[in-house]
Amino acid sequence: RLLATAGCPAGPAAVRLWSPASGVLVDAIPGAAGDGGAVWALGFRPDLTTARPELLLVLERAGRYTLAFWRQGEGIRAHGPGSALDFDTEITACWYGPGRTALVQQDRAGRSRLLRADLDRGTTTVLPTPEGTIIDFSCAPDRTVHCLWSRDGEPPRPLICHPESPDSLESQESVESAEHAESPERSGRSGRSGRSATVSRGTAPGGTTGSRRRELWTRRPYGRIHSFVATPPGRGADHRPWPTVFLVHGGPHTHDRDAYDARTEALVRAGFAVVRTNYRGSTGYGPRWRDDFGHRVGLAQLEDLAAVRGHLIDAGVSEPGRTGLCGYSWGGYLTLLAMGVQPRLWDVGLAVAPVADYTAAYRATTPALREVDDRLFGGTPEQVPHRYRAACPMTYVGRVRGPLFLAASADDEKCPPEQIERYLAALRRRDVPHRVRWLGGGHDVGRDPAGHAAAWEAMVRYADDALRASPRTADRRDSGRTGSHHPVHHTEERSTP
Repeated sequence: RLLATAGCPAGPAAVRLWSPASGVLVDAIPGAAGDGGAVWALGFRPDLTTARPELLLVLERAGRYTLAFWRQGEGIRAHGPGSALDFDTEITACWYGPGRTALVQQDRAGRSRLLRADLDRGTTTVLPTPEGTIIDFSCAPDRTVHCLWSRDGEPPRPLICHPESPDSLESQESVESAEHAESPERSGRSGRSGRSATVSRGTAPGGTTGSRRRELWTRRPYGRIHSFVATPPGRGADHRPWPTVFLVHGGPHTHDRDAYDARTEALVRAGFAVVRTNYRGSTGYGPRWRDDFGHRVGLAQLEDLAAVRGHLIDAGVSEPGRTGLCGYSWGGYLTLLAMGVQPRLWDVGLAVAPVADYTAAYRATTPALREVDDRLFGGTPEQVPHRYRAACPMTYVGRVRGPLFLAASADDEKCPPEQIERYLAALRRRDVPHRVRWLGGGHDVGRDPAGHAAAWEAMVRYADDALRASPRTADRRDSGRTGSHHPVHHTEERSTP
């Protein structure tokens, strides 16, 4: 028996193998084992009859992800590049049944698929799951696979797959492999600017009645930006485009999915178009899309959001003067940054638990998040101060016109309250219209569900007040009359335990 501990996936000791009985280090797997990429440990093979322990691994190498395993005394065993166990986007996996067989979940272009992989032969078989997202899966003793599945507008529900009978899926039809989905990594390298066509999904079962779900691919010289768009039934008021809210995901190394999102449904029911964009830094589109933006933290992501906004305006979905941003954590950070860097583009900002002062947040946050920032920026604030300054919402607070709604917790260790207080003080000095609501529970929504639910309802009302204004009124705001469509006010509230 051995114990595996994980370090930094790209570090010199990505995985360490220990003997629990003696405490002796048996082996260490460096991130360089992934050809200069990274290594993740997924679990030991549960078959205790094997003579030597075997540990399932994912290697990142040469811009791809490979399923492999480590065997005591032999090291890493992996098939070469180009095998069926080599993937272009992120994967996770677990051992499946006897032998060296695993179940693999691949996330690609906002969707996921399941495959059965034979590690000895280097082959895979795609399991028939519907287009959408596998939220989680597990294996029963009879080797059936139980999945929690969803798609945009359809709440999660269980599915049962039978990998031994690849055509069998209880209550669902087989769908075309997600491998054929178009992604920025494969289709956006032509170097030509311009915009792609919108592909309609139609009405999603179980979603808001009559609402429409679409995908948007916005072409840029560096690739194609993928967005999920939901719009209310019919046309907007007076046959105008809808007021539009971008729900900006956090991370940045995660992604919005073709999956049910309660916030999207609430906003669509309230009459908003909702956009979820997988900007550069998002996972699910290959390592280049995730990492290759030159340490221009925040600014590269804002360029992507602005490009999608322009695409939607050209398509008649949105209109200038009635587009806003809403984000949690790193998404809240991008919201604040956009309100200062691109004040003419965004007409309201809703930020929950944001980074408002990057250098101050770095000094007060957790060690794990400091490591994330070190990788994002290529160093600490002392080593690359210009990068942190360029990425910091406080740098641009003098350009913010508002209105802004901020919700934060005094107990938040990840996005500490002191740096938010400093940002709020700067807004007050400049008479920027804003509202702040202090919540309990730290960074975890689940620790103060009532407070977060009340804050969400207040944010939707706030966005409604801001975005129902006519574009002409918003244009006057752009010409220098700060907040003319929205009374200058500063309010502060605290949720009660």
